Amino acid sequence: MTVRYNKEGLRDEIRNALLVVSRTKGQLDGFEDCGSSNSKYQKTRAGAQPIRTLACRTFKTSPMPLPPQAFKFTKLVRAVNNTRRCVADWLRYCYSDGAQLPTKAVLVELLAEFSAQEDRALRGSSVELVKHLALLACQQKRHQINIGSNLLTQVKIAQLAGKTDSAWNKRWSCRWERLLRILETFDQEGLNHVYEWRRSQKTTRKHGDLLVQCSLQSRTGNEMVAGMAL
Repeated sequence: MTVRYNKEGLRDEIRNALLVVSRTKGQLDGFEDCGSSNSKYQKTRAGAQPIRTLACRTFKTSPMPLPPQAFKFTKLVRAVNNTRRCVADWLRYCYSDGAQLPTKAVLVELLAEFSAQEDRALRGSSVELVKHLALLACQQKRHQINIGSNLLTQVKIAQLAGKTDSAWNKRWSCRWERLLRILETFDQEGLNHVYEWRRSQKTTRKHGDLLVQCSLQSRTGNEMVAGMAL
């Protein structure tokens, strides 16, 4: 079944939801994979000590580590996190402004699906080349979705791969396009999941409100009947 919705509108919502710039090093764990536009907080924290404060200490200003939109889009971020790991990681990489590289989960699943569709076993340098192309394909697809253009042409990619035009067109061009198509399925799966999850939440809440309303109406009707009987 085809899911119909405003794809670009949903993408903009996800971008806004993941546009969280940390104000302190103690940002919420739920946003740890979203990256940060501030290089000060991109260093690996090893052996960090917990920060301890007095429970009754008061502050002149709020010590809240996240901006207001982080709480406004909490449900949307939860929907992103509720899909399968590689798809959730792809959404965070693709639509988060601060994410630098795709996660291991994205690359592993991308290579697994690529190999499943390959009609011949790759060996040696070809296997290593596919790994490099997988990383480049993630960057290319992200650029296509957010900017609307290619990061690199296939001619340039063939040069970087050390392949002649004939060798690239014969064997590697189709493999490159396959990597991009797989990433497109990740993106589509993620968008569909976010849309359906949000719709199901609205439906559940609507049914809950309806049950409460029916219960109140039933209770009011019983009280009116009892009053008339008296």
